[in-house]
Amino acid sequence: MFKRSVPTRAPSGAQVGWAATSTLLGGLVVWGGVGWLLDHWWGTRFATPIGAILGMALGVYAVVARYGRAPEDERHRPVDSRGSAPTRSER
Repeated sequence: MFKRSVPTRAPSGAQVGWAATSTLLGGLVVWGGVGWLLDHWWGTRFATPIGAILGMALGVYAVVARYGRAPEDERHRPVDSRGSAPTRSER
């Protein structure tokens, strides 16, 4: 098994945006394609839209699972007495 290399720097906003976009489109294309193949095999017309919707839902899930978390330094900020984390100008 190969070890994953640890990134030396954080990805830029554009890199994260393109990764999220390609994940969404990839889910749509792959699962929509599976639905299209099933439609041709079964002689129906309902599997393509179901596959496309399923692909988009799984794509959204994958994006949220991968990029939906706050960065480490943002996640462990102390909470003040008002119940919210201090803003950058308050630090």
